[in-house]
Amino acid sequence: MRKNVDVNVTGIHSRPGEPTEKIVTSSIGFYEDMEDGRRLVEYDEEQDAGNGTVKVHNKVYIASDGKSMEIIRGGETENRLQFGEEMEYDTQYDTPYGSMSMKVVTNNFDFNTTHQEEAMKVIAEYALEMEGQVLSDSMIIIEIKNAETR
Repeated sequence: MRKNVDVNVTGIHSRPGEPTEKIVTSSIGFYEDMEDGRRLVEYDEEQDAGNGTVKVHNKVYIASDGKSMEIIRGGETENRLQFGEEMEYDTQYDTPYGSMSMKVVTNNFDFNTTHQEEAMKVIAEYALEMEGQVLSDSMIIIEIKNAETR
C-alpha cells in the first residue's frame, strides 16, 4: 500500500579548496513496502539547471535488511547510485553536457526506523571519485515521515 510521506533530503559536499556545500530539499512523496521486502520512496524535486530549474523524479530503494540503498534519479538524464557499508559502486553519471565515469565509495551507512515505520532516516557518508581522484567527501541524509502524522 502506498502512503503519502514528507521527504527531507540534506546533501553535504566537501571539495578540496572550496567551502563545504549544504543543500536541503523538502518534498511530498510516496512510500511503499515492495513484495521483495525492499522499501521504496518516490518523490520529485526541483534542481537548478543554470538557466532555470528542472524537475527530477527520484526513487530510493532501501534493501530489506536495511544495509544498503539505491537511488535512481530521473529527468532529462537518469543516474543510479548505490550505497552500503564499505560498498564501492562504479557508475556513469550523465549530465546534459555528457557522461562521466565515477565511483561512489561508501564509508558509513545507517538506516533507522521508528516503531510502526512512522519515520525513517537513512544516512550515507561517501567519497565521489573520478579516475582515482576524490572529487568530494559527501553525506546524504534522507528523512521520511508519514504525512498523516503531521
